[in-house]
Amino acid sequence: MSTSSASAHSVAPDDVRAAVAAGSELGRDYDDALAASLIERLDRQIEHQLDRRVPTLAQDAVTVLIALGSIGLGVVFVAAADPLGALGGTLATIVVWISIAVVNIAHARTRLRR
Repeated sequence: MSTSSASAHSVAPDDVRAAVAAGSELGRDYDDALAASLIERLDRQIEHQLDRRVPTLAQDAVTVLIALGSIGLGVVFVAAADPLGALGGTLATIVVWISIAVVNIAHARTRLRR
């Protein structure tokens, strides 16, 4: 089995072959112990894979909330900038959307680093 962190938790086909070979060498008295050991390793592998997925789902939820929140805030700020007149409203709208873009780009970059 390899020493990388991804395969440190995995059950390789060689592990199954070794368990079968050990079972045939040791006899039926050890079948239950070998099966329990193999099942325990499979359970650890499944738990490890699920643990890796949960943060990804949470990160995806945060990304969706930031995106939808950005759109909502942008619409509210544009509506609030309307009384500022043509030039004031346009400048306020540009500043708001640039700020929203900066927040979203910063969030995207932190996700890429993970």
